[in-house]
Order: sequence, then C-alpha cells, then structure tokens
Amino acid sequence: MRPRQTLPLLDAEASARLIGASSADEFAAALLEIARSIADVEELFGYMVVDEQEPRVLISRSLLPGVEQRVDMYVRRFYRHDPAVHANRAIATGKSFVQRISLASIIPHDYRTHCFVEPGFSEKLSFGWRGARYLLVVSFYGTDAQDSDALARLANLASMTLAVLVRQYAPIDTGDAAEVVEARLLRSFPTLSEREAQICARTILGRSAAEIAQELCVLPGTILTYRQRAYQKTGVSAAGALVPMILN
Repeated sequence: MRPRQTLPLLDAEASARLIGASSADEFAAALLEIARSIADVEELFGYMVVDEQEPRVLISRSLLPGVEQRVDMYVRRFYRHDPAVHANRAIATGKSFVQRISLASIIPHDYRTHCFVEPGFSEKLSFGWRGARYLLVVSFYGTDAQDSDALARLANLASMTLAVLVRQYAPIDTGDAAEVVEARLLRSFPTLSEREAQICARTILGRSAAEIAQELCVLPGTILTYRQRAYQKTGVSAAGALVPMILN
C-alpha cells in the first residue's frame, strides 16, 4: 500500500463562509482572510473585462491604506501595461491561467511605484479564466515568494473564487438569459412551478404578456394567471422585486 499523501486542501468552514457571502464586500473580506491563512497576502483585487472594454472592478480588499486609489489607477492607467494581461490575451476560450508577476517585471515607472513600491509589494499572483466574451482575473499581492504548498492552496482558492464570480457576473447571451433566470428563480423559490418560473423570468427580462404567450404557446390570460400565482407564492407585487432575491 502506498503511503498516504497530504493534499493542500482549503479550510472547509472558511470556504463555506466565502461561498455564502451576501455581498461583494463580505466576499472580499472572507477571501483575504483565507488567503492570509495560506500565504503572505496583504491585498487582493478582482476584475472582469467584457468584449475588450475597460476592466470592471468586482472585488478589492487590503490591509493597507490607499487600495481604492491603487485600484482606480490600475483600471484607468496601468491595466494596459500589466504583463499578465499581455500574456493572457492569447489564452483560448474555456481555459484558466496563472501568472506570477515580480516587481522587477513591471516596466512603467509610475505603475511600479504606485502599485508595488509604495505599498511594499514584491510580487503578485494573478489567476484567471477566459470565457467566450470575457476575461476574469483575481490577483493576490504580497511580499515574499510562496512555497509550492502555498501556491497550490492559493490556486485552489482562486479556482473557487473564479467559479463564484463567473456565476455572479459572467455575461449571459440573450438566448440563454431566460433559462438562467428560470434556474435562479427555482433555486430561490422552490414552491414555484416550472411554468410560473418561465413566465416570471421572461417578465423580468422585459417581455409583455402577449410576447410570452406567443413564445410559450398559451393564451395571454393564462400568462397573467400564472404570474399572479407566482407573486402570491413569493410575496411580491411585481417581477422587478424578485431581482435582488435571485442575485445571490
């Protein structure tokens, strides 16, 4: 029998708190707490780029002052100079990546000064995922090179983080939007029938009763009946009130 090996697993209870976070701030705080228990991480930053537009900040957290300014400068000025961004543009859709960026590899002087030297970071580890229309990146900033065990744990943590952010923020193709909203409605409100979820989902997406009736091959009056039943079950008076309840 082979000797048992110890795998670099994450703290299950801390991971559960991360997954169950109810806001971006709470998520970022839990993420930094776990990252610090693994390695010398003092700051983290996550963003998404959709259709090659400007980065959209999703999460940020730091033990140091000035993180808002650093994030703002990165998005407005330094994003284009990030070695990780240049390296990951060639990554194929459906692939993940990791980039280890040292202080010495940052060429623009002001980028190096504001985002590394002044806060005292010597490197960052960037983990990401390339979807069909977007690039998602989460970076951990620290001061010491991490050993292989810490890197493996950070990679596990990054994979979980990316999965949560994809679920929350990834762009949805128009044709799939109704199915996604239906699934979230059924997950959040198990008492809804499949038909009620179908109608509420399409109402949330802005379709009229007549349009929904034509799509589902039923009468417009039937749409109104199912919709009213769904409102009674969920305790709302309009479909828009359901949106905050299905986002998390």
